[in-house]
Amino acid sequence: MIQIRKTSHCSVLAILLLFALFCACSRQQESAAPPAKAATPVPLQTDLPREELVKKVIARYNYLLAEGYKNLNMNPLQEVASVLQAEKAYSHMAAIGEGKVRMVSQLKKMNFVHVNFPSDGKAEVQTHEIWDFAYTDIKTGRKNEEVKDFPYDVNYTLEAKDGRWLITDIVAGSEQDARENMPKKPVTGKESGK
Repeated sequence: MIQIRKTSHCSVLAILLLFALFCACSRQQESAAPPAKAATPVPLQTDLPREELVKKVIARYNYLLAEGYKNLNMNPLQEVASVLQAEKAYSHMAAIGEGKVRMVSQLKKMNFVHVNFPSDGKAEVQTHEIWDFAYTDIKTGRKNEEVKDFPYDVNYTLEAKDGRWLITDIVAGSEQDARENMPKKPVTGKESGK
């Protein structure tokens, strides 16, 4: 009798675990949104010239960035960006999320203005991009604000690491203006009136 009870408990436990796994997989499939436009991942090894490859990395980054804001998940950016760069995007997404909104965006047009390779393992790329974006309530999906045809002049720095190009820094036009116009020495609390 004791042996039968142990087997029964094991069988019941196994059935419960399988049921829990089935439910978890079903919920995960239901919640997974179908991809918008399936952007092709950038291969680790390619026969493309490096200029074309860095352009593909930037295009993939912008696709993953828009998906990251929409899905509130910037982890996929690490496919084409350094961990630090992905963390910067995550911080921005989280700051927007604190206002109980998410950004839904679409890159409408991107022109590559300049591509430069200052060394074998480094690329500097300047783009002119046109974006549409809106802020939507996370719970209801209702649009709070929408902007169409917003222009960005963006400077990307990429580095070759482990056989692939990764974006290590991004500076948008408005950020670049702010960085260039920053005072040379920090303002102390006393001088700023605090």
